[in-house]
Amino acid sequence: MSGRFRACSIETTYRFVGNPGLHASILGVNKQIHSEASHVLYSSYIFDFDIDVEGVVPFLGDLTSPALSSIKRINIVQRALPYIKDFDRAEWRNVCEFVSSNMRLEQLGLGILGGLPAMRWEAEDLYEKAAFQHITKLEGMEWVKQVASIRGLRSLDIKAHLEHCPPPQSNAMAFFVNFSASIEKGFAEYLKELMVIGIV
Repeated sequence: MSGRFRACSIETTYRFVGNPGLHASILGVNKQIHSEASHVLYSSYIFDFDIDVEGVVPFLGDLTSPALSSIKRINIVQRALPYIKDFDRAEWRNVCEFVSSNMRLEQLGLGILGGLPAMRWEAEDLYEKAAFQHITKLEGMEWVKQVASIRGLRSLDIKAHLEHCPPPQSNAMAFFVNFSASIEKGFAEYLKELMVIGIV
């Protein structure tokens, strides 16, 4: 299986990449400049954590309240469902609770790792939006309710990151494959109705 399917544990860190038009050292001049410059710094970019959701809360929790409130756009990726471990579930829950309680995001990029079997999907393999009222109550799908607690978005960009997987040999893998086929269709429609302002 590809490496992105498998859970792994590595040291979490973060660093400043790119330049938003100012030098980070200016933040130390005085409180007024720090306040003004930090808004520019933190509001100018999408903070992309990819699959490393364990780094989200430590990073965001280190920020001052004005800096945190300036962040309006983040990207996160959910691991492939059959390979999620208990610690992955805990980290995901913590991220969703932190963001929904402490931030007012305008844009969320939600990537989901999915499986693509050698035989392409047929139309009957797709789950429609209405089906997710039931699907999200199934064991292992608690993460959907958790991310759906992030409300009031202006934009929710849901992307399927698909990797080849073996042909389904169990009901669980068949569900995973069919869910993967539905990520950018029925599932995206279901979540956007819950999380994005003005979608009914």
